[in-house]
Amino acid sequence: MTPATAIPAADIMKTLAHELRQPLGAIESIAYYLSMILPQGDPKVGEQLDRLQEMVEQSDWILANVLYLAGDLQISLEMVDVDAIIREFIESRSWNRAPALELGGCMVRADANLQRALIANLITLVHQSDSVVRTLDHMLEFESAATSLGPGGQLSIESARRIVAAHGGSIDCRVGAGGIRIRVMLP
Repeated sequence: MTPATAIPAADIMKTLAHELRQPLGAIESIAYYLSMILPQGDPKVGEQLDRLQEMVEQSDWILANVLYLAGDLQISLEMVDVDAIIREFIESRSWNRAPALELGGCMVRADANLQRALIANLITLVHQSDSVVRTLDHMLEFESAATSLGPGGQLSIESARRIVAAHGGSIDCRVGAGGIRIRVMLP
């Protein structure tokens, strides 16, 4: 009998994320199907289906953050229009509450895919309550009236911190009675 070798934690997280995404996709499909066949007149049914969709999105967001923490970040630098990525991400969502945008022009030399992941991550973190996304030069700022990070929030910040650090930038996150404020500085 040969001794079992330990599986690296990063590989376990990747496998776990992959395995959990399959049932989450099925749940999302079932919710969509139910929304199509159930009577539209009952607002409670619609509320529950919306809530189910939000929980699937939240779970997927948490899993994505785990993957950015566990995996190797491959960086390919190019000029990235951060404002365009923000607009594109917001437009792709059907949220009841989209953040207010104050975009002042942010072009950075970074990995475009990691910038998309960073922006999706932080906007998803703050969008649940009154929120604002600002950009100016090499600075991104995310503010929310929420007074706590909520489920998956700390994981989100650590994932963002890893992406920002890989680009040579910095991130500052403050959470308190005045709300959440996250400032990202990119080189």
